[in-house]
Amino acid sequence: MHQRRVGRIRGGARGALLTAALNVTLPTTALANDLRVETGALQRTAGSGAPRVPVKVSWKNAWRNARNYDAVWLFVKVRGGPTAPWRHARLASSPPGANSRLVCAPSTDRVGTFCRASATHRGDMSGDVVLELDPASLPENLRSSPALEARALGIEMVYVPDGPFSVGDTDTASVSHSAFYRSTATGQHGGPFRITSEAAIRVAPEADALYYHSTAAQYEGDRAGPVPAEFPKGTRAFYIMKYEILQGQYADFLNMIGHYAASFRSPVGGIDYATERGSIRIDGNAYVAAKPNRPANQMSWDDGTVFADWAGLRPMTELEFTKAARGPADPVASDYPWGTSSKAGLLRRVGPDDDLVQAGAADESRLTDSTREALGASYYWVMDLAGSVWERAVTIGHPRGRAFRGTHGDGMLRDYGLATNDDWPLGDHEAGGYGYRGGGHYERERERARSTTARELNPHSPVEWRNYGSWGGGPRGVAYGFRAVRTADASR
Repeated sequence: MHQRRVGRIRGGARGALLTAALNVTLPTTALANDLRVETGALQRTAGSGAPRVPVKVSWKNAWRNARNYDAVWLFVKVRGGPTAPWRHARLASSPPGANSRLVCAPSTDRVGTFCRASATHRGDMSGDVVLELDPASLPENLRSSPALEARALGIEMVYVPDGPFSVGDTDTASVSHSAFYRSTATGQHGGPFRITSEAAIRVAPEADALYYHSTAAQYEGDRAGPVPAEFPKGTRAFYIMKYEILQGQYADFLNMIGHYAASFRSPVGGIDYATERGSIRIDGNAYVAAKPNRPANQMSWDDGTVFADWAGLRPMTELEFTKAARGPADPVASDYPWGTSSKAGLLRRVGPDDDLVQAGAADESRLTDSTREALGASYYWVMDLAGSVWERAVTIGHPRGRAFRGTHGDGMLRDYGLATNDDWPLGDHEAGGYGYRGGGHYERERERARSTTARELNPHSPVEWRNYGSWGGGPRGVAYGFRAVRTADASR
C-alpha cells in the first residue's frame, strides 16, 4: 500500500464459479468448492431451433428463510469450436425450466438467471434447469450449427433485501478512521447516518448531512457531494457474491477471455506471486489453479471489474458494503461484519497453510445467527467481508466514484481485457473512484503486527473504518481481492 501509512494495508474463502464444457453428445461435469454445475447435451427447440442448455446445479449450505436467501447466478458462454473465441449468450425471455426444489428468475437484460430454493430451506440444494438461449445473441453462422459449444457457469450469491440501514459508528473514535457520520450544524460527529432511500445524499458540515473526517482526499475522500440519486446506496435490493473471487474462478475466466486479453489480466509472473498465496500457473496451453478455493488475492481493480463485466455483474459501492455487512441493525460501536466489536470468538481465519480454517466450529454448515462471530459471517450471511482480502468498492469520496450509476456487465469485454461500462471507475494507478474496506491478511499470524496501524486495520477492520476508503491505487498485491454484486430486478 502507499507509503503514506506506517503500516500498509495488510491482507481465504469459499464460493465457486463452475465451468463445464458442453460436449454435444456427452454431458460433462466440473466441481469446485461445493457448487456443482453439470452441463448436458445441447438441445434444439421445435420450430425456432433455439438452443437449450440442460444444467444440473447443486450446492451445499443453501438457505431460504424469512429474512433472505442464497442463490446461484447462472450464465452461458458459447463458441463455434475448440479454437474459436468464447462469447456471452443471452437467455430467451421465457423463464428457465426447473424442478420443484428450485425457482429461477432471469434478469431483465437476460444476461443470466438467479436460481434459489423454491421454499423455506436450510442445507444442501440441487435441481435441474434448462437454459434456453436467445438465437439473436449468437453469431448467425452458429445459430443452427452442430459446431456450437456452450459452457454453463455459476456463482454463489446472497440476496440483500430492500430497506433502510445506517452508515457510521456510535464510537466517536471512529472519526479518526474517516467513518461516516450524521453531521451537527458545526460539522461534528452527531451519530450514525440513516439512509432510507436512493435519493441524493447531501455531503457537508451541516446539520443532518452526511460527513466524514479526511486528512488527505487521496485516501479518505474529498468530502464533496452530493451523492447522486443514480449512485447505488444499498436501500434497493441487490445480490452480492457470497465469497470473494477464487483462484479457480479466476483461472477459468483467464482461459475463456482469449490469450491476448488474459496477458493483461493475468497476475502470474511476479517474482513473489507464488510465495504470496498465488497458486495460478500456466500448464501447457491453459491457466490452472493449484488451490482453486483460495481467494484470488493478487487482483487489481481492473482485474476485478473485468471479471464482473464478463460475468454480468458489477462493482459494489461502499454504501452497499455496509448494508451487506450490517443489515438494518443499529450499529454497535466499532462493529465488525459479524455484529460485535470483538475478534476473540472468530475461528474462520487464514491458517498456517494460507487457507481459511473451515473445519470444526468453523464449518459453514454450522452457520446460524448465533454462530456468526465464529464464522465471520455478516448479518445476511455473506462470508469474509473482513479478514480475508481487502474488499474494493466504489467510493463516494471521489468524482469518478460519484459518477457511478450501477450499470451491469454484459458479458463482453473491450480490447486489452477491459470492462465496457463507461460509468465504472477504470485504472489501477491512483486513478480514483474506488477504495478499500474490511481489512486483509498479509503475512502469517506469527509474522504480522509490525506496527500499531497494521494491527488495527489488518487483517480485520471494523465495518465503518475508511482509512483507505477512497484510495484508488494498489495494482496487485497479496491482500487485494474483489467481489461483485448485481442489483435485483424490481419484480424479484
